[in-house]
Amino acid sequence: MKGPIEKTLRTSAFLLLTFSFIIIGIILNVFGIHSQVVPILLFAWIAANMVVLLLIRFIIRKGITIPLREVIEIMNSFVGGISSARVNSSQVSSHEIKELSEAFNGLAEKSSKDISELKKLEQVRSQFLGNVSHELRTPIFSIQGYLETLLDGALDDSTVRRKFIVRSHANAVRLNLLLSDLIDISKIESGEMRMSYRYFNVVEMIQDVLHSLEYQAQQYKVELKTSFDQDEVSVYGDKERLSQALTNLVENAMKYNKPGGSVSVELEMNTSVVKISVRDTGIGIAEEHKDRIFERFYRVDKDRSRAVGGTGLGLAIVKHILEAHQTTPIVESIQGEGTTISFSLKI
Repeated sequence: MKGPIEKTLRTSAFLLLTFSFIIIGIILNVFGIHSQVVPILLFAWIAANMVVLLLIRFIIRKGITIPLREVIEIMNSFVGGISSARVNSSQVSSHEIKELSEAFNGLAEKSSKDISELKKLEQVRSQFLGNVSHELRTPIFSIQGYLETLLDGALDDSTVRRKFIVRSHANAVRLNLLLSDLIDISKIESGEMRMSYRYFNVVEMIQDVLHSLEYQAQQYKVELKTSFDQDEVSVYGDKERLSQALTNLVENAMKYNKPGGSVSVELEMNTSVVKISVRDTGIGIAEEHKDRIFERFYRVDKDRSRAVGGTGLGLAIVKHILEAHQTTPIVESIQGEGTTISFSLKI
């Protein structure tokens, strides 16, 4: 089947050759060359048409039709689900079709990356929903069980009643913390949580965080301390969000510490940044877990995590807040000796 390009070129060539031979015939007639030349001109006209048309057909097929069909086949394969399909543009002679092939390859490459990213996001979303469902179900079922037990007759026993009410309250607090962390991480990841950057005294922020956690430290039997002498160190960032990140780090260091242990917040001044470290004397983190502790709901020791409480989102929130400040948390840990998590802020 002839395409529109080939038909147009053949028609143009036919008209051009016909017009040329008419002009030649007129010129010959003017110069007195008569009918004996007409059969020769007619034969030459037919032969020239055939040669030109065959030449046009060959050029079009080799330079346009065949490469275009290959491009279309590759495109159809890509649309059909073969994401690795690409056009070999190095074998295309036509400059325009080569540009088309390279443009398609670029689009295909980007589309493949987008598809892979969407699949990855879908997997993360499914995993996240499963984790959220599990984390929500645990305190809700616990509260439901305690209340059903009380309604079935345990209300009359003052000892059991108080114990179950205290446990129900603890699960309600845990549920509230989980929902608060879910809202925070949702706002951070969607970009709805706006950072308010300004210069502030990081020493004052550290002292405020440690003072607010003194009661928890007493419950965990852990000493909170600092190891710097400065009274004022000015850094650039969102004080409220960085305070939240530091609180999460110190709380985590207390939860996974040992009775009689300590949590120390340290400052190290450099030329353009200040390094803040949270060092504990706790149980430490195994090497295979270091890169994953900032994932949502990831727990190194699930039994201990549930015993000490927490939502499983604290360190994920820390990572997002620090990344918004163009810094990342660095983890150093030795099992049985303790863990240090540090990050840097601009001064």
